[in-house]
Amino acid sequence: MEGIVPKLIKTLLSLVSTFILFLVIFVIAFYFYLTDGVEFNLDKSNKTLSSLTQRFEIDFNESSSVFFKARDKDIDTYITLVDPVIKKSGKIFIEAENITLNTSLDFRKTLQFALEILLNNNTDLNLINPVAIKLKSPLLDISNVEGQKKIDTNDKKSFDLSIKAENGKMIDGEIDLGEFNFLLNVIQFSQNSILDSFKFRLKSSDKFPASYIAQFFPDVESIGDSKETISFDITLEDEFVNNAEMSQKLNGVIQIRNTTMRLKTFPAQLKPEPIRRLNLDLNIVDNIGQANLIGTVYNPKKSLGLQTKPNLQIGGTIDFTEIAKPDLNLIVNGYDIYFAKLENINLNGVTDLTVSIIGKNVLDLKGSLKIKKSSGFLVPLTDTEFEAKHTMRSLDEKK
Repeated sequence: MEGIVPKLIKTLLSLVSTFILFLVIFVIAFYFYLTDGVEFNLDKSNKTLSSLTQRFEIDFNESSSVFFKARDKDIDTYITLVDPVIKKSGKIFIEAENITLNTSLDFRKTLQFALEILLNNNTDLNLINPVAIKLKSPLLDISNVEGQKKIDTNDKKSFDLSIKAENGKMIDGEIDLGEFNFLLNVIQFSQNSILDSFKFRLKSSDKFPASYIAQFFPDVESIGDSKETISFDITLEDEFVNNAEMSQKLNGVIQIRNTTMRLKTFPAQLKPEPIRRLNLDLNIVDNIGQANLIGTVYNPKKSLGLQTKPNLQIGGTIDFTEIAKPDLNLIVNGYDIYFAKLENINLNGVTDLTVSIIGKNVLDLKGSLKIKKSSGFLVPLTDTEFEAKHTMRSLDEKK
């Protein structure tokens, strides 16, 4: 989300920039003819319009139009782009059934805005009334999204911009992520944008693969199975983005059935074994998630067909107040869990265990082991209690 939103805002603002000068000149020239409402097709053969669309990599159907209607001192303006395609560096970023842009132009302010450009080569954004952009059934490809560097500015001139998308489809290259809707409220300055508030909803597609999730968890090597099913419906919103306190809210449901998870690392220098037949239910209400995970920890000394009963359960709460740093409070219960030392797998055994997992970046692990069997150790292992810490590697940290 952090990378998508700035990229999306920047792209749609290119769309606004494409038409703003065109509108200013047109409105001044035809103001007295607009009292009954006038509609014109957008002619891409027009040199100015053609240059702007090429510059900002925007294309649209010839039936696209602009509609003006004078109302007292204001001029209601509607731009409808049919079958628009917006590219970034030659690659398609957004496609949609149509994009509409709506604003109300104050004739006096519009004239002043034009004079600022012509005489002083300056754009006074305070002269622009709020602009609303609506995308109908957009296709959003996030495969080329990169994080945007924040631009510091002392510019106090701005205008309000709202961007709304309905019945959208989100993809990551060839991967179908799901359906989305969003509403973004933005304060637009001359050099940068400030996100004021937003609401974003994403519902999984039937083809969404659990393997896609693994990239967000550094300790996970892979997630996936041919028999798996996964579904989610999540909403992330924030009415006070610029508030110093955390104000975003996450709500939703995530369900995973019959998948397999393989870990890269495991605490206490133990060899990580696959967790098969993994089922996960995560219900999130106002940032607090109630988690329940059931699976079977694989024992390489037994036939896979005989390992049908789950022997691992993880339950508890996850606090998503800080989305990138969830706060865990979980209990792990397992029986007949196979373990082996990472540096020498001949040192192995079977144990029952109870472990509490508490923390964010550094997890506090406390628990007890009931050793049922140990092999390869000079002294047989005995029941024990333990405390340990496990550091969660940041996604930005180099591997």
